[in-house]
Amino acid sequence: MMVGCVEEILGLRPDLDGILLSPSVPKCWARLEIEKDFRGKHLHILIENPNKQETGCEKLILNGRELDSNYIPASLLKDENNIQMIL
Repeated sequence: MMVGCVEEILGLRPDLDGILLSPSVPKCWARLEIEKDFRGKHLHILIENPNKQETGCEKLILNGRELDSNYIPASLLKDENNIQMIL
């Protein structure tokens, strides 16, 4: 049950080609940090919320590379991954 709650808050939506990151958090949360394993890859996810948003994605950075959206293609994942999202 706890995994489901965490994944729902983070908005983790896997599909065959990757994972969508679409969090839904209280606007009073300034940041959220979690470790997650996904298909044999380790994800260190940091979500920052400087503008007190409840959802959305201003910027998503995977291993130092800014992505065009909040979708992470599985082909870009390494064994260890740093993911930074700014709401």
